[in-house]
Amino acid sequence: MSKIIEALPTPPVYYHAVESSYWRQDGKSAWIKVNESTAKSFIADYGYSKTATATGSNSEVERCLMKIQSEHNVVYVGPLAGHEAGIHEMAGNLVLVTTGPKWIEAKAGPWPTLDKLFASMFVDGVLDQRPYFYGWLKSARDSLLNGRWKASQLFAMAGPVGTGKSLTQNLITLMLGGRSTKPFQYMMGQTTFNSHMFRGEHQMLEDEAESIDIRSRRQFAANIKTILTNKDQNCHGKNREALTLQPVWRMTLSLNDDPERLLVLPPFDSDVRDKIIVLKVSKASMPMKTGTVDAETEFWERLVSELPAFLDHIDHYVVPAELQDSRYGIVAYQHPEIVDKIQDTAPEIKLLEIIDGGLWSGQDNPRAWDGTAAQLEKKLTRENGQVSYEARRLLSWNNAAGTYLARLRDSKAEQAQGRVQSRKVNGNTVWTIAPARRALDEPEPVAWASSEPCEPPSLPAGLREKLV
Repeated sequence: MSKIIEALPTPPVYYHAVESSYWRQDGKSAWIKVNESTAKSFIADYGYSKTATATGSNSEVERCLMKIQSEHNVVYVGPLAGHEAGIHEMAGNLVLVTTGPKWIEAKAGPWPTLDKLFASMFVDGVLDQRPYFYGWLKSARDSLLNGRWKASQLFAMAGPVGTGKSLTQNLITLMLGGRSTKPFQYMMGQTTFNSHMFRGEHQMLEDEAESIDIRSRRQFAANIKTILTNKDQNCHGKNREALTLQPVWRMTLSLNDDPERLLVLPPFDSDVRDKIIVLKVSKASMPMKTGTVDAETEFWERLVSELPAFLDHIDHYVVPAELQDSRYGIVAYQHPEIVDKIQDTAPEIKLLEIIDGGLWSGQDNPRAWDGTAAQLEKKLTRENGQVSYEARRLLSWNNAAGTYLARLRDSKAEQAQGRVQSRKVNGNTVWTIAPARRALDEPEPVAWASSEPCEPPSLPAGLREKLV
């Protein structure tokens, strides 16, 4: 290596081998892609000679270019969620972030329109859900503003049409840096490519499916866990090799609260319950007139104008002690009404209904059933059985019965609590399923009708006279 190459500083030029491109900053500090010829001219301005000292040898510019290819090579070029523009090291590689988020400067002041909007959306009678929204938003802001990764939860809003769910998501985009992406297809397994997600701090999901089968819901749950609780993420673009990046992002979901629409949410089992916040959004009038393009534009502009004051409130917000969580910043929460609606449509609850119809139908004094999951499936799906058609549809995949029984054992649903237990016998799991509580717990009804004449019960002394 020439002494000139060793003495002069390496110019701020970076090489992206995948595209065989070079990157440098322009006069406004924006990162731009240049070809090799332009890169050489830029390098020459740093004192390197373009002329070779001997025939067949490399010039100083060419030697410097090779040094850049060796030491300034980057594996990724583009926007990256939660990172300012510049060079960053991730998983042992250099990445070049070309543009960063655009932050709204927080400033103390009033925010009456936003206050009315969020009160109408998140205050459900005596239940005020705003601390969960404010706490989630504060944790997100703390992480993103400081460029520090922190595990997070999915923030979901469920309610009727026209309650401000999508409006709030658009406001969240502005509050988290102004960039959003749509991860729905990837999270539901409709595509294996996810590189677009890495360009936005706000992963925004909306009600994009009519109904979701249990396998898709399970995949959704697995992706919530992977995307929101792992620092290293696999970035895979079309016709590109996958690479590991470390985005800092947050995810929201808006959906209607009809039971079939709520099926986009995964079952609230122990593996995912602490990773989801679901607020019930109430139907209420907007704090300003809407309904026309002009009115809605004025409403939006008013909300945006109040964001600096609202963000100052969020940045200084103190999460109540009972809601604080060391990992996420705020505890998980699911509105009980939403939980009830989802549990009513959960496959394990459906299995319980099938069990009640298939094991004890017509029995006056039903007793608890003992057996393996395979034995239960065989009994429920037997030919000409009362529930065979429904059972076969529900138990269509391997070990479905065992999976659903395990969820029933751990379920918090009122109709399931305490009814399913398990134990190990010779290495096999044996399940004990109790009949519905009504059959066990309710007293026998009093038989008022009788063939024998019956005198009415006597009343306490003095009371008969008062009733006459």
